[in-house]
Amino acid sequence: MSPVEVARNASDDARSMCLREYGSAPEINIYGDPDFTFPYVPAHLHLMVFELVKNSLRAVQERYMDSDKVSPPIRIIVADGLEDVTIKISDEGGGIPRSGLPKIFTYLYSTARNPLDEHADLGVADSVATMAGYGYGIPISRLYARYFGGDLQIISMEGYGTDAYLHLSRLGDSQEPLP
Repeated sequence: MSPVEVARNASDDARSMCLREYGSAPEINIYGDPDFTFPYVPAHLHLMVFELVKNSLRAVQERYMDSDKVSPPIRIIVADGLEDVTIKISDEGGGIPRSGLPKIFTYLYSTARNPLDEHADLGVADSVATMAGYGYGIPISRLYARYFGGDLQIISMEGYGTDAYLHLSRLGDSQEPLP
């Protein structure tokens, strides 16, 4: 599969969700060789990139929506290394405070209001997917990456933005991590 193509599809899906939620969405620029392919599970990569891009879109959108400034684009870079394929997702959404970084890998932790609470307030059982609030996107993405021999690292500069590094092991040399 082509990681650039999967990243493009996942980004388009996340951007559509952002447009529906906020009425606008930052641009997304993807860099990398579109002809590069390697063996990986496309659905898992789509989920990981989708969740990370969704977080970046929300951060940038909420930081710039009441501003006269044009929101900066989110950048996705796909790098083909010898051991790993790395996908870097960078935003200028204001970053995460250093004290909050350990919490982001905790299930059910979210800085957004829980969508179930919002729907209860409205008295509707809406089946439309929401942008944020369930608190599983980042932890499940790291779990998927690690299961296949990779990893997910989040590096943030509070007051500026966040870089997410999704390291994907070339599956030919990974073993399933069973207890």
